[in-house]
Amino acid sequence: MKSSFTVVGPALTFVLAACAGGGDMADTVPAAEPPAPRVTDFDGEVLRISVPRPDGGRDNLNSLRDEWYSWSWFPFMPNHAGRRWTLGKTDRDGVTLAYALISWDNDDPTDYLSAGFWMRFDGATTTRRLDPAGATIVPFVDGPELDPAVPPELPLTGTASYAGSAGGVYRYRAPRAAEPVAEEFAAAMTLQADFAAGAVAGCIGCVGDILLEREHLYAILGWRRGQGATEHPPAGYEIRFALAPVGEAGGFEGERVSVSHSDRDVTRSGGSWSGRFSSRPAADGIPRLAAGQARADFAEVDGAEGSFDAIFTALHPELLPAQPEE
Repeated sequence: MKSSFTVVGPALTFVLAACAGGGDMADTVPAAEPPAPRVTDFDGEVLRISVPRPDGGRDNLNSLRDEWYSWSWFPFMPNHAGRRWTLGKTDRDGVTLAYALISWDNDDPTDYLSAGFWMRFDGATTTRRLDPAGATIVPFVDGPELDPAVPPELPLTGTASYAGSAGGVYRYRAPRAAEPVAEEFAAAMTLQADFAAGAVAGCIGCVGDILLEREHLYAILGWRRGQGATEHPPAGYEIRFALAPVGEAGGFEGERVSVSHSDRDVTRSGGSWSGRFSSRPAADGIPRLAAGQARADFAEVDGAEGSFDAIFTALHPELLPAQPEE
């Protein structure tokens, strides 16, 4: 039986329990890292987002010109404030949206973390009830401590367990269905790092279940809460990320991803994941968090197909909130 947990937001709001991810930590070699430009900029007042589009260009939005909605949220970090933004643009060919959660230090707003999604709805002629099933979605996790230009000082020995959350879009196309159904999901994300081997492995859904979130995308896309039960919910799936080498600059990426389910027969699965360790250490000198993005897709014996697109943040134990006494 899995441990229970509570997830109240994607990537920047976190579960209360830690668990090691799966995988053998032997015989890995750090690899070179591709350049990864920053996605966001925040000065304490104005949020700017510059997202690399799948076609190779970049899409730029800012909270002065493009804000649709903004409201507060409760961050996990001490002495931090939090806010959500929905930014949007419309043009002749469709709608572009960006949704971001920002957590910043009250004494230094330029010390911040961000997580969110860029979404493109080609052909949309209204901003009401946009369906993410047909959207192009680019997730992002960003902040100064995740800047590849300022790499962390990684330990040369030892291991570390990280626990946090993942959230994003779950798609499922039932057998003989013409189109997939898309839902927002949230789940626990666990990481196990072996700094001596220069490797990290992880899992989404190995602690607790993958659950429907129905908060963030529902808010920005105009969906109604409780609009109906999902015939094929994401509970029961586990997404395991096998060992990925950690480069000297603290980044990692891998393409060994497997999906399983407690009751369904998964016949094929795959995907990719990437992330970065923070340049800010915890008290023991180990990076205080790791963050990134992941994708997994799968097929089942009856012909059904599904996928998960996620962002994640996993915390060093010293940043985790204290567990309530039983």
